[in-house]
Amino acid sequence: MNLKKEKKLAQEFDRLETASRDIKTPAAPPDEFENILCEMKRRGINPRVRKELGDGK
Repeated sequence: MNLKKEKKLAQEFDRLETASRDIKTPAAPPDEFENILCEMKRRGINPRVRKELGDGK
């Protein structure tokens, strides 16, 4: 990537970062994490976090 494009991308990134600084991310619904884990279990997907924490379920 040439220097001109890189500088333009850096300026755009800075502009977007400044514009989004005050935006608050809404909280997830109360049981969202548990619902995701249940759906993963139903599909036979083992989350890596459990393995890393030694839960191994």
